[in-house]
Amino acid sequence: MFSFRSLKIFFSILAVILLLIFFGRLGWLGAPKNIAFKIIEPFASLFFNSHEFLSGQFATLFTLGDLIEESKNLRAHNLALIGENSALREKEEENKILRRRLELPLEKRPESEIAQIIGSSSQDGGYLIVNKGKNGGISDGMFAVTSQNFLVGKVVEANLFYSKILLITSNQSIVNVLSQETRVKGVAKGNQGLSLIMEMIPIAEEIKEGETVITSGLNDSAPQGIILGVISKIIFRETEIFKKAEIRPAVDFESLEKIFILKNPDSS
Repeated sequence: MFSFRSLKIFFSILAVILLLIFFGRLGWLGAPKNIAFKIIEPFASLFFNSHEFLSGQFATLFTLGDLIEESKNLRAHNLALIGENSALREKEEENKILRRRLELPLEKRPESEIAQIIGSSSQDGGYLIVNKGKNGGISDGMFAVTSQNFLVGKVVEANLFYSKILLITSNQSIVNVLSQETRVKGVAKGNQGLSLIMEMIPIAEEIKEGETVITSGLNDSAPQGIILGVISKIIFRETEIFKKAEIRPAVDFESLEKIFILKNPDSS
């Protein structure tokens, strides 16, 4: 059951609604409506401006996230391109070395195996470690040269996947040699990793500074004609029956990256 108070409130609200409808049809509600709009306008503007601000911030955040993701993708793509370019440059450099080797006469480029230098040691004048060993047909006693046919050293330890090469400038290195112009024979020994000393030169033999020294091919596996270097100084004493000559190596050992290991005819 509705109470009298409830009925009174109900009819009062109904009367207000009917009056609003009536005044609205007569066009009398324009001014009150405008007044109400002016009152709520600042709050509405604040609401809509806040909404736009927040929407803009969220849009900025999403755009920034997209840019970061795109930057990551571009960086990964650039790194991949750098890797590809680096590999192509290395292959091009190796091709240059091979071309220089192929330009030599056939008699000066016996069968060989190209190898990458992967380590070095200054012990006893110097060693190199290369990435080819018995798996590439390498064995102890083989000689290593550059693409220009300059003598680098000799394999003293061939393992399965790598080899150790004694440099010609090492104290333990001994090679039979020949002066190219005067044809004087001798033995070249390493000199503290800095140069070579050609020994066992008869005192009466004529040998000159500036001469090229090559392998003689006697008593070792190095074929004749491989260049060791150029005579930079003659050393002799009148009381001795032999004289010496200092040899400046043709090889720039610091810049070496790849070398060729000469295979013995009976090793393949």
